[in-house]
Amino acid sequence: MESASLDPAPTADAAFARLVATLARRLAALRPASSAALPARVRDAIAREQYRSELLVTAVQLAIAALLALLYAGTPRGFAPDAPVEAAPLGLSLFAILSLVRLYFALTGQLGRGLLGFTVVAEMAVLMSVIFAYHLQYEQPPQLSLKSTEFAYVFMLIALRALRFEAVWVVLSGLTAAASWVALVAWSVASATANPVTWDYVTSLRSFQIHYGGEFDKLLAILVVTAMLAFSLARARQLLADAVAREQAVADLSLFFDDSVAARITGSEAEVMAGQGELREAAILFLDLRGFTAAAARLSPDALIALLGDYQGLVLPIIKAHGGSIDKFMGDGILASFGAVRPDPQFAANALRATDAIRLAVDRWRAAREAAGLPAPDVGAGLATGAVVFGIIGHARRLEYTVIGDAVNLAAKLEKHNKVERTRGLATRTAYELAREQGYRDVREILARRRVGGVAAPLDLVALGGERGTC
Repeated sequence: MESASLDPAPTADAAFARLVATLARRLAALRPASSAALPARVRDAIAREQYRSELLVTAVQLAIAALLALLYAGTPRGFAPDAPVEAAPLGLSLFAILSLVRLYFALTGQLGRGLLGFTVVAEMAVLMSVIFAYHLQYEQPPQLSLKSTEFAYVFMLIALRALRFEAVWVVLSGLTAAASWVALVAWSVASATANPVTWDYVTSLRSFQIHYGGEFDKLLAILVVTAMLAFSLARARQLLADAVAREQAVADLSLFFDDSVAARITGSEAEVMAGQGELREAAILFLDLRGFTAAAARLSPDALIALLGDYQGLVLPIIKAHGGSIDKFMGDGILASFGAVRPDPQFAANALRATDAIRLAVDRWRAAREAAGLPAPDVGAGLATGAVVFGIIGHARRLEYTVIGDAVNLAAKLEKHNKVERTRGLATRTAYELAREQGYRDVREILARRRVGGVAAPLDLVALGGERGTC
């Protein structure tokens, strides 16, 4: 542009007008109209991210202001001591005050979009005022301001707005800068006492005369950088919304699946489909409320659900604390696995430790409910170890992660066999001895050659708890 020898004003003005019109349309479109289609919880999560981003923007701005103040303090003065104004200290002070005011409103939850928009315009206006004030500081014609190196800070302010993931603020900052620069050029031309314009680029650099082509280049740079950042942010915001939605989906899946299963589903590199499975050595724990049917007959539906929720809220954290994963709820039953979802070198020992901890917690829970006059059903446990397949079953759009194997069926049968042995928990001797090899130290009673319903051969069992209440 600088080497133009013909008057480029008509072409430049037309191009500038088209750019402004295009950006104005984008400004109206960039406000996330589609955000209403997002679930409220996703919008809330994005709003929290935007809040943290605004704190980051303000922190960076204050850090930059402090750095520039230190640099200015160590720089020799190049203007007269009685200059009418010191542009840099005044501008940095106003900028810091503006940033602190915005920080206060952000921290107190009062930073609405209107106030935020005002501060975006105001911070750019402060920078442009500083650039304008340089000709006063150096007591030179206004054209001096157009040659200020502080023009580079315009792009810094626009870029800082990109930290918020909302293109509208980048556009607002860029348009404010462009409009301010047009006003500064117009003022410089209007206040000149002699011919203020030259089409010779070298002359414009060596004098106070203004080269329209050079000023148009600055405007074009502001608008192009603004447009590129805005379009990039519009795409980035969509990616942010998608990422937040996926994160929320993981949290939602965790309500229906074990955390580790939800992580496998959302983190799978391949398409999730039926038939995917892994063979693992694992421990299977089956828990069931004893006397639940009698309690259900006495309780209202709300009280019955509250009982189940209370019981599950007691047991689930214990299972997870010992490395277990919840496979499914079956009414008042719970099927858990240890070492199936992810390998665990102490899966049998951890399963037995979890069972012991559950028994102690249930004793306290039952005592508290009995003291309150509430039904207090006991919990029966069945535990078996062996090779299981952990994978996906189902068809088409209805899939389920689960564990399959003889150990699963045997654990359920052992839980039912508690009624015969009048125990609170039973494990196979194989599971017990494996747990001992893995570091389990508690000694349990061996029940030799027991006939278990549904199992052809007699089994050696281990009692995990004595008689307690109704079994």
